[in-house]
Amino acid sequence: MDIDPRLSRNYTDLSSEEQREVYRNWSQNYDRDLIEDFGYVAHIHSVAALYQRVPDLSTPILDMGCGTGLVGKELVAKGYRNIDGMDLSPEMLARARILGIYQHLEEHNLSGTIELLPIYGAIICVGVFSHQLHHPVDLAKLFRGLLPDGLLIATVNARGWLELNWPDLLRQSALQNHFRIKEIIDIPYLVKQKIAGKLLILAP
Repeated sequence: MDIDPRLSRNYTDLSSEEQREVYRNWSQNYDRDLIEDFGYVAHIHSVAALYQRVPDLSTPILDMGCGTGLVGKELVAKGYRNIDGMDLSPEMLARARILGIYQHLEEHNLSGTIELLPIYGAIICVGVFSHQLHHPVDLAKLFRGLLPDGLLIATVNARGWLELNWPDLLRQSALQNHFRIKEIIDIPYLVKQKIAGKLLILAP
């Protein structure tokens, strides 16, 4: 099955500015395209996994790569209220801000230098990691924002998982950056595109 060009453009090694341009042009139709056209469900499965493992609804949570707030809406539906969001696209953040569900929203580029305070009991990063070689390295940066007993939940597009050899890169990153791979779970991801996903449960 051919991948829709709206998706495939993100499966190349785009610069940060090129990514911003993609989401600048996509922000108005992003939710509709993702859910209705592509059958996106990764946010639902990811938040369900977090809910099973982080039952304290007062836990401070960072939604990294929050986009328009799809994950944030799922978190609120589960009862979480202490949620911050970060994304590289100001246009996507503007859409998320309208929801009124985030305590703080900030523009950050995970592929660059990012400073995080260790204040979060959980960080959830959905729909960010895929085909770029720096992604396993970027993932490790998120542990800077976790409390010692915190949990990182992240998804990886399954096509990128295979094509980039994520299993080896993830193991290398875990050894180099001293985090634990607790679980790797198969989940539906983009159902109408027949693309599955991997759900990573990681800890410091």
